[in-house]
Amino acid sequence: GDGERLILVGHSHGGLSLALAMERFPGKVAAAVFAAAGMPCVGKHMGVTTEEFMRRTSSKGLLMDCEMLPINNNQGAGVAIIMGPDFLARKYYQQSPPEDLALAKMLVRPGNQFMKDPVMKDASLLTDDNYGSVKKVYVVAKADGSSTEEMQRWMVMFSPDTEVEEIAGADHAIMSSRPTELCDALVKIANNLNTC
Repeated sequence: GDGERLILVGHSHGGLSLALAMERFPGKVAAAVFAAAGMPCVGKHMGVTTEEFMRRTSSKGLLMDCEMLPINNNQGAGVAIIMGPDFLARKYYQQSPPEDLALAKMLVRPGNQFMKDPVMKDASLLTDDNYGSVKKVYVVAKADGSSTEEMQRWMVMFSPDTEVEEIAGADHAIMSSRPTELCDALVKIANNLNTC
């Protein structure tokens, strides 16, 4: 109904979609929760978080058995990443139940990084008036072996008003490795909105 607002949650690369929704519909979003997610900031292009992740992981060989796949389709040229089974086991799902890792391995598909998309390069896309006006909460997955706690805190540093929740023992698949703790954090965030 009129006046109702949502709490949106984004995970991993989904944080970029979350940012676009915040920019477009700031009055409809009560809070945005970035759960071990890419979180762009006002004044920088949205691809900066993906570029930094790729710089930190590629230069150190942290992408392990992942494959980079050039793509060229009706949406344009780009690069997709295919997560390797060892990478998933050691960097994404190392704290998750084995059945979640097995399912993830079966469902792997190339994931477009959208690095050549003009929207990703537009430093003026996210504004203070829209994206910057929405309450942001970053959920740090403290055992994330892919983007690491350091990388997650690097993103928070560029959005100083962002609140932080931490979940010890959470790998990148935070909803698999620590579902109860993630649920508790989301309830806490919702309750804090209701008391404001």
